[in-house]
Amino acid sequence: MIILLDLNYTLVANSTEKKRPFAMQIQHEKYREWLVSLVAPYHTILMTARPEMHRQATLDSIYFKVGWTPQEAFFNRYHKPPHEAKRIMLEQHVFPKHGQNAQYLAIESNPRTHAMYAEYGIPSIKIVENEQWTELPITPSTSRKSGHSRTPR
Repeated sequence: MIILLDLNYTLVANSTEKKRPFAMQIQHEKYREWLVSLVAPYHTILMTARPEMHRQATLDSIYFKVGWTPQEAFFNRYHKPPHEAKRIMLEQHVFPKHGQNAQYLAIESNPRTHAMYAEYGIPSIKIVENEQWTELPITPSTSRKSGHSRTPR
């Protein structure tokens, strides 16, 4: 399985806390370590609407704070909204390398991006604030509706 991992509001636990300049925000980001431990065994592709200019600082911050790096990472170099940028990432990078029929699971915060993934038959799930999972919802039957793989903090 290949994980398509959203950054803001998904991997970043404190996305609502805004700092200026943006480099300061990256420094203050807190990542969901429990999520990292769940996705680490899988090929994980970070798919983010964050601008490409923040790529290295973001990846360095993740590695420094949680000791993990995704196998691939795509940042928004297209100046498009999240769902449009991630569609381009899928079509230009992910599908040519891994195939459109690979088993994907998107962990995503944006409703429009959820809808875009659904167009490709990719199951996606959102992390609700103050929620912590004990396992990944690997099939659609273990999605949000079942509640099997989530526990409140």
